[in-house]
Amino acid sequence: MTALIRTTSFIGFPQLVAQLGGDPAQFLRRFQIDPRALEDDDARVPLRSLVAVLECAANELDCPDLGLRMAEYQDLHVLGPVALIARNSATVGQALEEISRFIGYHSPGIDVQLDRSEPEAPRLVIEIRLPGPTRRRQMQDLALGVGYNTMKLLCGSQFSAQALLLAGAGSLPSARYRRYFRTTIYFGQDCNALILSPDQLGQRIERQDAQLHRVLLDYLSPFDAQGSAGLVRQVETLILRTLPTQRCRISLIAEQLGLHERVLQRRLADEGTGFEALLEQARRSCAQRYLAERHMPLSQVAGLLGYSEQSVFNRACRRWFDDTPRGMRRQLLDAADASLSADLPD
Repeated sequence: MTALIRTTSFIGFPQLVAQLGGDPAQFLRRFQIDPRALEDDDARVPLRSLVAVLECAANELDCPDLGLRMAEYQDLHVLGPVALIARNSATVGQALEEISRFIGYHSPGIDVQLDRSEPEAPRLVIEIRLPGPTRRRQMQDLALGVGYNTMKLLCGSQFSAQALLLAGAGSLPSARYRRYFRTTIYFGQDCNALILSPDQLGQRIERQDAQLHRVLLDYLSPFDAQGSAGLVRQVETLILRTLPTQRCRISLIAEQLGLHERVLQRRLADEGTGFEALLEQARRSCAQRYLAERHMPLSQVAGLLGYSEQSVFNRACRRWFDDTPRGMRRQLLDAADASLSADLPD
Protein backbone atom coordinates (compact mmCIF):
# COMPACT_ATOMS: atom_id res chain seq x y z
CA MET A 1 0.00 0.00 0.00
CA THR A 2 1.30 3.44 -0.96
CA ALA A 3 1.91 5.71 2.04
CA LEU A 4 0.25 9.10 1.53
CA ILE A 5 0.87 12.42 3.23
CA ARG A 6 -1.27 15.53 3.65
CA THR A 7 -0.23 18.40 1.40
CA THR A 8 0.26 20.67 4.42
CA SER A 9 3.78 19.22 4.46
CA PHE A 10 4.48 21.25 1.30
CA ILE A 11 4.02 24.53 3.18
CA GLY A 12 6.93 26.78 2.28
CA PHE A 13 7.98 24.75 -0.78
CA PRO A 14 6.61 27.13 -3.46
CA GLN A 15 8.04 30.23 -1.78
CA LEU A 16 11.43 28.64 -1.12
CA VAL A 17 11.86 27.19 -4.62
CA ALA A 18 10.88 30.54 -6.16
CA GLN A 19 13.42 32.34 -3.97
CA LEU A 20 16.09 29.93 -5.22
CA GLY A 21 15.21 30.72 -8.84
CA GLY A 22 13.22 27.58 -9.60
CA ASP A 23 9.68 26.95 -10.85
CA PRO A 24 7.71 25.23 -8.03
CA ALA A 25 4.91 24.05 -10.34
CA GLN A 26 7.40 22.50 -12.75
CA PHE A 27 9.09 20.54 -9.97
CA LEU A 28 5.72 19.32 -8.67
CA ARG A 29 4.44 18.20 -12.08
CA ARG A 30 7.65 16.27 -12.75
CA PHE A 31 6.71 14.10 -9.81
CA GLN A 32 3.04 13.84 -10.78
CA ILE A 33 1.84 16.29 -8.10
CA ASP A 34 -0.92 18.66 -9.15
CA PRO A 35 0.11 22.13 -7.89
CA ARG A 36 -3.56 22.85 -7.15
CA ALA A 37 -3.52 20.09 -4.54
CA LEU A 38 -1.37 22.32 -2.32
CA GLU A 39 -4.35 24.65 -1.91
CA ASP A 40 -6.39 21.91 -0.18
CA ASP A 41 -5.20 21.12 3.36
CA ASP A 42 -6.93 17.73 3.29
CA ALA A 43 -5.49 16.63 -0.07
CA ARG A 44 -3.01 13.77 0.01
CA VAL A 45 -0.18 12.73 -2.29
CA PRO A 46 2.26 9.79 -2.14
CA LEU A 47 4.89 10.36 0.53
CA ARG A 48 7.46 9.01 -1.89
CA SER A 49 6.63 11.87 -4.28
CA LEU A 50 7.26 14.50 -1.59
CA VAL A 51 10.52 12.81 -0.59
CA ALA A 52 11.66 12.68 -4.22
CA VAL A 53 10.74 16.26 -5.14
CA LEU A 54 12.60 17.60 -2.09
CA GLU A 55 15.74 15.66 -3.01
CA CYS A 56 15.46 16.74 -6.64
CA ALA A 57 14.95 20.42 -5.78
CA ALA A 58 17.80 20.39 -3.25
CA ASN A 59 20.12 18.90 -5.87
CA GLU A 60 19.14 21.00 -8.89
CA LEU A 61 18.88 24.29 -6.98
CA ASP A 62 22.15 23.61 -5.11
CA CYS A 63 20.42 23.95 -1.74
CA PRO A 64 21.59 21.12 0.53
CA ASP A 65 19.68 22.54 3.52
CA LEU A 66 16.33 22.70 1.68
CA GLY A 67 14.62 20.52 4.29
CA LEU A 68 15.67 22.76 7.18
CA ARG A 69 14.73 25.89 5.25
CA MET A 70 11.26 24.47 4.63
CA ALA A 71 10.93 23.62 8.32
CA GLU A 72 11.15 27.34 9.09
CA TYR A 73 7.70 27.69 7.48
CA GLN A 74 6.12 24.84 9.46
CA ASP A 75 5.25 23.74 12.97
CA LEU A 76 2.81 21.47 14.81
CA HIS A 77 -0.17 22.95 12.93
CA VAL A 78 0.71 21.11 9.71
CA LEU A 79 -0.77 18.04 11.45
CA GLY A 80 -4.31 19.50 11.43
CA PRO A 81 -6.62 17.74 13.94
CA VAL A 82 -3.61 15.97 15.47
CA ALA A 83 -2.24 19.41 16.35
CA LEU A 84 -5.51 20.28 18.12
CA ILE A 85 -5.31 17.10 20.19
CA ALA A 86 -1.73 17.94 21.17
CA ARG A 87 -2.54 21.56 22.03
CA ASN A 88 -5.41 20.39 24.27
CA SER A 89 -3.43 17.74 26.14
CA ALA A 90 -2.62 18.25 29.82
CA THR A 91 1.18 18.11 29.52
CA VAL A 92 3.87 18.23 26.85
CA GLY A 93 4.57 14.53 27.42
CA GLN A 94 0.92 13.65 26.85
CA ALA A 95 0.87 15.85 23.73
CA LEU A 96 3.83 13.94 22.27
CA GLU A 97 2.19 10.62 23.12
CA GLU A 98 -0.96 11.73 21.30
CA ILE A 99 1.05 12.80 18.25
CA SER A 100 2.69 9.37 18.27
CA ARG A 101 -0.71 7.66 18.44
CA PHE A 102 -2.35 9.62 15.64
CA ILE A 103 0.50 10.54 13.27
CA GLY A 104 -1.03 8.06 10.81
CA TYR A 105 -3.73 10.63 10.09
CA HIS A 106 -1.06 12.92 8.63
CA SER A 107 0.95 10.11 7.04
CA PRO A 108 1.44 6.43 7.92
CA GLY A 109 4.95 6.74 6.50
CA ILE A 110 6.11 9.04 9.32
CA ASP A 111 6.87 7.36 12.62
CA VAL A 112 6.97 9.43 15.81
CA GLN A 113 7.81 7.75 19.12
CA LEU A 114 8.40 9.12 22.60
CA ASP A 115 11.07 6.81 24.00
CA ARG A 116 11.18 6.99 27.80
CA SER A 117 13.53 4.04 28.28
CA GLU A 118 16.17 6.40 29.70
CA PRO A 119 14.21 8.50 32.23
CA GLU A 120 16.78 11.31 32.38
CA ALA A 121 17.09 11.55 28.61
CA PRO A 122 13.77 10.76 26.91
CA ARG A 123 13.97 10.77 23.12
CA LEU A 124 11.50 12.10 20.58
CA VAL A 125 12.27 9.75 17.70
CA ILE A 126 11.13 10.91 14.25
CA GLU A 127 11.67 8.60 11.29
CA ILE A 128 10.58 8.45 7.64
CA ARG A 129 9.46 4.90 6.86
CA LEU A 130 9.77 4.03 3.17
CA PRO A 131 10.79 0.64 1.77
CA GLY A 132 14.03 0.43 -0.14
CA PRO A 133 17.14 2.65 -0.15
CA THR A 134 15.29 5.83 -1.15
CA ARG A 135 17.19 9.02 -0.42
CA ARG A 136 15.19 10.84 2.23
CA ARG A 137 17.54 13.18 4.08
CA GLN A 138 15.74 16.38 3.04
CA MET A 139 12.42 14.97 4.25
CA GLN A 140 14.10 13.68 7.41
CA ASP A 141 15.59 17.12 8.11
CA LEU A 142 12.19 18.70 7.47
CA ALA A 143 10.48 16.31 9.90
CA LEU A 144 13.09 16.91 12.60
CA GLY A 145 12.84 20.67 12.07
CA VAL A 146 9.05 20.53 12.45
CA GLY A 147 9.52 18.42 15.59
CA TYR A 148 11.84 21.08 17.01
CA ASN A 149 9.36 23.85 16.14
CA THR A 150 6.61 21.79 17.78
CA MET A 151 8.59 21.63 21.01
CA LYS A 152 9.11 25.41 20.92
CA LEU A 153 5.36 25.83 20.48
CA LEU A 154 4.53 23.49 23.38
CA CYS A 155 7.34 24.48 25.78
CA GLY A 156 7.93 28.09 24.82
CA SER A 157 10.31 29.88 22.49
CA GLN A 158 13.26 29.28 24.85
CA PHE A 159 13.03 25.50 24.39
CA SER A 160 16.36 23.76 23.94
CA ALA A 161 16.89 20.03 23.42
CA GLN A 162 19.69 18.24 25.27
CA ALA A 163 21.01 16.97 21.92
CA LEU A 164 20.06 16.01 18.37
CA LEU A 165 20.79 12.46 17.16
CA LEU A 166 21.21 11.85 13.43
CA ALA A 167 21.38 8.44 11.78
CA GLY A 168 24.17 8.27 9.27
CA ALA A 169 26.39 11.17 8.35
CA GLY A 170 23.67 13.74 7.76
CA SER A 171 23.52 15.89 4.64
CA LEU A 172 24.99 19.07 6.14
CA PRO A 173 27.96 20.21 8.23
CA SER A 174 27.30 19.97 11.97
CA ALA A 175 27.44 23.79 12.20
CA ARG A 176 24.30 24.08 10.04
CA TYR A 177 22.40 21.68 12.28
CA ARG A 178 23.67 23.49 15.38
CA ARG A 179 22.51 26.82 13.99
CA TYR A 180 18.97 25.50 13.52
CA PHE A 181 18.56 23.25 16.57
CA ARG A 182 20.87 25.17 18.94
CA THR A 183 22.19 22.05 20.63
CA THR A 184 24.91 19.41 20.41
CA ILE A 185 24.75 17.20 17.28
CA TYR A 186 25.68 13.51 17.24
CA PHE A 187 26.05 11.79 13.85
CA GLY A 188 26.08 8.05 13.13
CA GLN A 189 23.38 7.22 15.66
CA ASP A 190 20.81 4.40 15.56
CA CYS A 191 17.90 6.83 15.04
CA ASN A 192 16.95 10.43 14.30
CA ALA A 193 15.78 12.04 17.53
CA LEU A 194 15.66 15.05 19.82
CA ILE A 195 16.90 14.33 23.35
CA LEU A 196 14.55 16.02 25.79
CA SER A 197 14.42 16.37 29.59
CA PRO A 198 11.92 15.01 32.16
CA ASP A 199 11.00 18.58 33.16
CA GLN A 200 10.06 19.41 29.58
CA LEU A 201 7.75 16.39 29.35
CA GLY A 202 6.10 17.30 32.64
CA GLN A 203 5.45 20.91 31.64
CA ARG A 204 1.73 21.73 31.67
CA ILE A 205 0.02 23.12 28.60
CA GLU A 206 -2.00 26.24 29.31
CA ARG A 207 -5.58 26.82 28.14
CA GLN A 208 -6.27 23.23 27.11
CA ASP A 209 -9.89 22.21 26.50
CA ALA A 210 -10.56 18.75 27.96
CA GLN A 211 -13.92 18.40 26.21
CA LEU A 212 -12.47 19.25 22.78
CA HIS A 213 -9.66 16.81 23.51
CA ARG A 214 -12.17 13.97 24.08
CA VAL A 215 -14.12 14.82 20.92
CA LEU A 216 -10.95 14.80 18.82
CA LEU A 217 -9.84 11.48 20.32
CA ASP A 218 -13.11 9.93 19.13
CA TYR A 219 -12.77 11.55 15.71
CA LEU A 220 -9.23 10.25 15.15
CA SER A 221 -9.71 6.82 16.73
CA PRO A 222 -9.51 5.04 13.32
CA PHE A 223 -5.93 6.33 13.00
CA ASP A 224 -4.83 5.14 16.46
CA ALA A 225 -1.48 3.40 15.97
CA GLN A 226 -2.10 1.50 19.21
CA GLY A 227 -5.21 -0.14 17.77
CA SER A 228 -5.51 -3.57 16.17
CA ALA A 229 -2.05 -3.49 14.57
CA GLY A 230 -0.53 -1.87 17.64
CA LEU A 231 1.24 -4.91 19.04
CA VAL A 232 3.22 -5.49 15.85
CA ARG A 233 4.17 -1.82 15.71
CA GLN A 234 5.22 -1.84 19.37
CA VAL A 235 7.39 -4.91 18.82
CA GLU A 236 8.95 -3.35 15.70
CA THR A 237 9.69 -0.17 17.66
CA LEU A 238 11.28 -2.08 20.54
CA ILE A 239 13.35 -4.14 18.11
CA LEU A 240 14.73 -0.98 16.50
CA ARG A 241 15.39 0.51 19.93
CA THR A 242 17.26 -2.51 21.31
CA LEU A 243 19.17 -3.66 18.21
CA PRO A 244 22.26 -1.51 18.88
CA THR A 245 22.43 -2.80 22.47
CA GLN A 246 22.96 -6.37 21.16
CA ARG A 247 20.28 -7.48 23.64
CA CYS A 248 17.38 -7.73 21.19
CA ARG A 249 15.73 -10.93 22.38
CA ILE A 250 12.08 -11.90 22.56
CA SER A 251 12.31 -12.37 26.34
CA LEU A 252 13.42 -8.74 26.78
CA ILE A 253 10.78 -7.42 24.36
CA ALA A 254 8.04 -9.40 26.12
CA GLU A 255 9.19 -8.08 29.50
CA GLN A 256 9.04 -4.48 28.27
CA LEU A 257 5.50 -5.09 26.98
CA GLY A 258 4.44 -6.69 30.28
CA LEU A 259 3.70 -10.01 28.56
CA HIS A 260 4.86 -13.58 29.03
CA GLU A 261 7.12 -14.69 26.19
CA ARG A 262 4.70 -17.40 25.05
CA VAL A 263 1.78 -14.95 25.14
CA LEU A 264 3.71 -12.56 22.91
CA GLN A 265 4.56 -15.39 20.50
CA ARG A 266 0.89 -16.42 20.33
CA ARG A 267 -0.38 -12.88 19.77
CA LEU A 268 2.16 -12.23 17.03
CA ALA A 269 1.13 -15.51 15.39
CA ASP A 270 -2.49 -14.30 15.49
CA GLU A 271 -1.30 -11.23 13.54
CA GLY A 272 0.31 -13.51 10.94
CA THR A 273 3.92 -12.92 11.91
CA GLY A 274 6.52 -13.82 14.52
CA PHE A 275 9.37 -12.25 16.46
CA GLU A 276 12.17 -13.71 14.31
CA ALA A 277 10.44 -12.55 11.12
CA LEU A 278 10.07 -9.01 12.50
CA LEU A 279 13.69 -9.02 13.68
CA GLU A 280 14.95 -10.17 10.28
CA GLN A 281 12.80 -7.61 8.49
CA ALA A 282 14.04 -4.78 10.74
CA ARG A 283 17.69 -5.74 10.27
CA ARG A 284 17.35 -6.02 6.49
CA SER A 285 15.58 -2.66 6.21
CA CYS A 286 18.09 -0.90 8.48
CA ALA A 287 21.00 -2.51 6.63
CA GLN A 288 19.81 -0.95 3.36
CA ARG A 289 19.47 2.44 5.02
CA TYR A 290 22.88 2.34 6.74
CA LEU A 291 24.75 0.92 3.75
CA ALA A 292 23.41 3.79 1.65
CA GLU A 293 25.37 6.13 3.95
CA ARG A 294 28.64 6.47 2.06
CA HIS A 295 30.86 7.27 5.05
CA MET A 296 29.41 5.01 7.74
CA PRO A 297 32.02 2.32 8.62
CA LEU A 298 30.84 -1.24 7.99
CA SER A 299 31.81 -2.18 11.54
CA GLN A 300 29.44 0.51 12.80
CA VAL A 301 26.66 -0.81 10.56
CA ALA A 302 27.15 -4.28 12.00
CA GLY A 303 26.99 -2.92 15.54
CA LEU A 304 23.85 -0.89 14.91
CA LEU A 305 22.18 -4.05 13.58
CA GLY A 306 23.00 -5.88 16.80
CA TYR A 307 25.84 -8.07 15.51
CA SER A 308 28.86 -8.46 17.74
CA GLU A 309 31.02 -9.73 14.87
CA GLN A 310 31.45 -8.42 11.33
CA SER A 311 31.45 -11.96 9.94
CA VAL A 312 27.90 -12.54 11.19
CA PHE A 313 26.74 -9.40 9.42
CA ASN A 314 28.56 -10.47 6.25
CA ARG A 315 26.64 -13.78 6.21
CA ALA A 316 23.34 -12.00 6.86
CA CYS A 317 24.03 -9.58 4.03
CA ARG A 318 24.64 -12.43 1.60
CA ARG A 319 21.38 -14.03 2.75
CA TRP A 320 19.39 -10.82 2.21
CA PHE A 321 21.01 -9.38 -0.90
CA ASP A 322 23.22 -12.16 -2.32
CA ASP A 323 26.17 -9.79 -1.97
CA THR A 324 28.77 -8.61 0.54
CA PRO A 325 28.14 -5.43 2.59
CA ARG A 326 30.75 -3.59 0.51
CA GLY A 327 29.21 -4.81 -2.75
CA MET A 328 25.71 -3.93 -1.61
CA ARG A 329 26.88 -0.44 -0.65
CA ARG A 330 28.30 -0.01 -4.14
CA GLN A 331 24.97 -1.04 -5.66
CA LEU A 332 22.98 1.33 -3.45
CA LEU A 333 25.25 4.31 -4.08
CA ASP A 334 25.36 3.67 -7.84
CA ALA A 335 21.57 3.40 -7.98
CA ALA A 336 21.12 6.59 -5.93
CA ASP A 337 23.63 8.52 -8.04
CA ALA A 338 22.18 7.28 -11.35
CA SER A 339 19.05 9.39 -11.22
CA LEU A 340 16.99 11.12 -8.56
CA SER A 341 13.97 10.68 -10.81
CA ALA A 342 14.03 6.93 -10.11
CA ASP A 343 11.83 7.77 -7.13
CA LEU A 344 8.92 8.82 -9.36
CA PRO A 345 5.65 7.08 -8.38
CA ASP A 346 4.65 4.06 -10.45
